[in-house]
Amino acid sequence: MGETLRVEGLSKTYKLPKIGKEVVALDNVSFKIEKGETLGIIGRSGAGKTTLLRMLRGYETFTKGSIEIDGVKVMADSPYSEFRTLRKKTAYHLQRSFALWNQSVLNNIILRLRAIQTGFEEIPQLEDEYEELKEQALDILDLVDLREKHKYFYPILSGGEKQRVLLARQLAKSPSLLLLDEPGTMSDPISRGDLLDSIKRINDATDISVLVVSHMAEVHKHLSDRLIWMEKSKIIDDGGVDEITDKFLAQLDPVKPLVPIKDKKDIMIDIYGVWKKYVIYTSNTLIKTIEMPNINLKIPRGDILGIIGPSAMGKTVLMRLLSGLEQPDKGWVLYRIGTVDFANIGALGSDRAMEARSKLGILHQEFTLPPYQLVQDSFAQKLGIKKLDMVRDAMDRAKEQGISNVKLDALLRIADMPESEAMQRLEELGLSRDTFEELFPKFPASETFKAAKPYLDALDLPEEIFRRYNSETSAGEHVRLAIATLMAAEPEVLLLDEPFGDLDPISMRKIANSIKDLNRRFNTTILVVSHQLDIVRELVHEAIMIDEGEIVMRGDPNEVCDAFIALGKPEQ
Repeated sequence: MGETLRVEGLSKTYKLPKIGKEVVALDNVSFKIEKGETLGIIGRSGAGKTTLLRMLRGYETFTKGSIEIDGVKVMADSPYSEFRTLRKKTAYHLQRSFALWNQSVLNNIILRLRAIQTGFEEIPQLEDEYEELKEQALDILDLVDLREKHKYFYPILSGGEKQRVLLARQLAKSPSLLLLDEPGTMSDPISRGDLLDSIKRINDATDISVLVVSHMAEVHKHLSDRLIWMEKSKIIDDGGVDEITDKFLAQLDPVKPLVPIKDKKDIMIDIYGVWKKYVIYTSNTLIKTIEMPNINLKIPRGDILGIIGPSAMGKTVLMRLLSGLEQPDKGWVLYRIGTVDFANIGALGSDRAMEARSKLGILHQEFTLPPYQLVQDSFAQKLGIKKLDMVRDAMDRAKEQGISNVKLDALLRIADMPESEAMQRLEELGLSRDTFEELFPKFPASETFKAAKPYLDALDLPEEIFRRYNSETSAGEHVRLAIATLMAAEPEVLLLDEPFGDLDPISMRKIANSIKDLNRRFNTTILVVSHQLDIVRELVHEAIMIDEGEIVMRGDPNEVCDAFIALGKPEQ
């Protein structure tokens, strides 16, 4: 059959001048892929898998070794122009990318086909030229099972359908090698299955070679012909898919047991009569909205509640309502204050709402910890904003400076937002980071470690991590640190929106066990949105399923997860 790819002795070292260290990203990696073969790579987060893909794509240089794709050989000292030739031979599918033209599915493929002809993504003006490209585009859409939606505007597709359009655009290049980075990991199980079926169909129908990077055994069992295992920048094993995945998953920690809810009548959160209508996507001719009608949900103190459902159907909006970042059109989101009273977190500017806000921590799926910030400073910063006595001090400082409660509450909400959204809101308010830091100074350094220590212990993080930079932590440690910084302010509620991201299963199990330890030690109420159903089954006391903005089921996590999977199965 012949080789499509040969990699020999590939090595890469990064220098981190800000902290005076070097990082080995790849260490003497060698392998090959036959024409038409699908090779899988499995490994822990941070093992070097994505760095390898970027080198094969020609996005990154390397220190030693060589890459040869379909007769084109690139060495470490090759000129940049030769690295660019790798892009002509490969297609790179990133599961985190969604930005495309606000046009029909068909035109998005035609635009890519036209770029191959002319170098520009443009719609042909001559009808004959358009019709010729249309036929090619429809044939490609057949491979990803989207011909019937070729007239749909791209922005209104589901997340999984968008992934398949992106894949179709990559196929328009007729690449020799398709590079897949964690395909479907961030999608719900139904969308993930559709995407994997499309990739399998492409591989069966063409002679394209595929390199798929994933930490999910199910992905490799669906797609890969053989498997390489990478750890700490090296290949440590290779062989059959079942053999390697079994070895890889043997690293999993045992599942820790859940502690039963102490008192189901002790309600911590009461969502009462909430209605919310919101726009998902717009185009010139079509607006898609979802209405969340009359949501009622009581959550007892100490409950770990899983929230599952199809992508873009209301899960994250519910979390934003719970965090007070969005206000309902009708109804109330109530948090227990003290032993009897409740506060409406949507009542902007009220002292009670601000007190309620100090009782919760939220981790967004796009969270980040500043890479060149010391871990101890991340804790000090978060404690200065979220710890209740610090919030009360900020309220006094705001009054002295003539800052209204409404504006102060807006600042507290900004502190809970993702970084990009927070910067935009600060600009809209005409405020700077300096104003923010004046109102919310860092927690005293002498007290920071004392406040953090119980949560470092509960999340199985070593004390010495406090003196590291955030960039020196592993992907799994990064998530646990983010949770620990929230917990150090002693919130009573944690809102975790896709906390597992695209982590490997070993890290996910460790994080899930750590979350259960938090719940056990501090009786924290925890709400978790996740597409990782295996983790949901073992982590939560109960689960709810949201579809088209409505809570359609609540109960035992296994039963709710089974019902969700059944949504994607064709009727018999």
